[in-house]
Amino acid sequence: MNGFKKKLALLLVLAMCLTAFAACSGPETQEPEKAEDATTEQVAEEKTEEAASEAADTGGQKYFVFSSASPVIGLNPILNTTGPDNGLHNIIMESLVNDVADENDMAIAKPAGAESWEVSEDGKTYTFKLRENATWNDGVPVTAHDFVYTFQTMATPEVASTNAWLFDGVIVNFNEALYEGTVTPEEIGVKALDDYTLEFTLVKPFSYFLELLNGSKPIRQDKYEEWGTEYGTAPDKVVTNGPFVVESWDQNTQMTLVKNEMYWGKDDVKLDRIDRKIIGEAATAAQAFIGGDLDVLTTNDPDWKGMIMDSGNFNHMLTDGNNPEFLGFNAANEYFQHPKIRLAFSLAIDREKFVDELRDGEDEPLYSLFPHATNVGDKLYTELVGGKNEIIKDLMQEYPDPKALLIEGLTEAGLDPDPANMQVRYATRGTAEYSKKSAEWLLQQWHEKLGVTVTIDMMEWNIMWDKVDEGDYDIATSGWGPYYNDPNALLEIFQPESGYFNSHRSGWTGEDADTFAQLLEDASLEPDQQKRAEILLEAEKLLVGTGIIAPTYAPRSNTFLTKFVEGYHVNPHSQIDYTIIDTTGRP
Repeated sequence: MNGFKKKLALLLVLAMCLTAFAACSGPETQEPEKAEDATTEQVAEEKTEEAASEAADTGGQKYFVFSSASPVIGLNPILNTTGPDNGLHNIIMESLVNDVADENDMAIAKPAGAESWEVSEDGKTYTFKLRENATWNDGVPVTAHDFVYTFQTMATPEVASTNAWLFDGVIVNFNEALYEGTVTPEEIGVKALDDYTLEFTLVKPFSYFLELLNGSKPIRQDKYEEWGTEYGTAPDKVVTNGPFVVESWDQNTQMTLVKNEMYWGKDDVKLDRIDRKIIGEAATAAQAFIGGDLDVLTTNDPDWKGMIMDSGNFNHMLTDGNNPEFLGFNAANEYFQHPKIRLAFSLAIDREKFVDELRDGEDEPLYSLFPHATNVGDKLYTELVGGKNEIIKDLMQEYPDPKALLIEGLTEAGLDPDPANMQVRYATRGTAEYSKKSAEWLLQQWHEKLGVTVTIDMMEWNIMWDKVDEGDYDIATSGWGPYYNDPNALLEIFQPESGYFNSHRSGWTGEDADTFAQLLEDASLEPDQQKRAEILLEAEKLLVGTGIIAPTYAPRSNTFLTKFVEGYHVNPHSQIDYTIIDTTGRP
């Protein structure tokens, strides 16, 4: 894939994340307005009669209500792939496997359209056995040919599939069909061995391939060709194969989903109905939750959070994040081209104190690039490498005095050894109060521990990225939201040639950068997950251990549930499994 197309694909990912989560890279998000006047008990009391009336109208149905700030744009899984779209598709459509959170909040690949699969010894061939009792919501059987048509359609340039990039460089001939035009879509490595057996041939092993499949919900050829551009524009212009179907859709107000009676696993689905409401204001959503109009709320606003927790009326979950925040150093800078100087600035940050004083003490301090929830295959990365990924902690033991390390680095570089004479700029990712407060906090740390006076460059995030593109920065606030659950999803963005933070942006060149690139390539060819994790650890040691970046924290989120909701499990890398949610105890 050429550089322009790779950049375009990455920007599309960022755009999708911006739509779904405010930003993949984790800038300041709009929190609910401060809670005033009404208490949880007062609001709940006012809603008692209304809730009782609504319960009477459901006819004994088990239902679940949640909200989103953004509407669903469309039901076409090939073209409509914003965050809200994907979230809805995961409820009404089913790929071969579902990437969901299990009862222990762990990310798993759950058999879905496929009841089983086998992987070849070299990790490059996946063979799926489809369920013979799976049907579309109109009763037509779902077959391997539907998935072949889906992937061939995604690989057709004229279609302009917005999620096709997921399989570029993954499935054999996918890139050649989609971007180069040297083969036809019919020649990609996806074939039906019979009506219920599907085979994928990959370019090389990809331990996260099953997770990628979650982004390939099927379409059916006859209906796709019949409805053309209208496919997915309305509930009666789409066929689906998931546990729920769309009953009604008012785009800017509410979508109502009901159990799909044609679904192969309908007897195990607990809910009869799901209501997806559109609530644009975070404070309005919080009030709706307290009042009993929503069954789930995610908020980190300290006032709303405190009010809800103090009431004792709701269950609470603190969920790990998957999107690390980090500082990027311009390795082409006269100071930061030297590893010891970069490391001194990284080690001078008290990450625990940062979280306590700026993040309400709830986020995860990072001593590795990877948040704790990161997997390699079906196991946690940190467990496979025996905790050796907490590289910053080891460096803190090796260099207990960051200022001494800084002076040593300055001296070895032939620069003025007095830290007070350094001229360093710190670019913020926004001009909001949090950006200002966190920047001032970091500057205070560097001044106290290093004797350096750093200048703050306050700027909006888009201006900051322009500066990074131009190499016009010393230290920049940064972060990333990985699309899939694997260390490679974060390490690959620093690939010196093709990564988003490539050598042009990071200034990172030379032997370490070349070795880093080779380690990523070696890891991509290793099917054994233990060995692969160890190779990725060596790559992380070059990235974090030489101070190209300084990981700081990973945001966690507070999720509240009404007491009667069961089976709602969350993992930052996975989708909610709506088939196991139960609201039997609803009053």
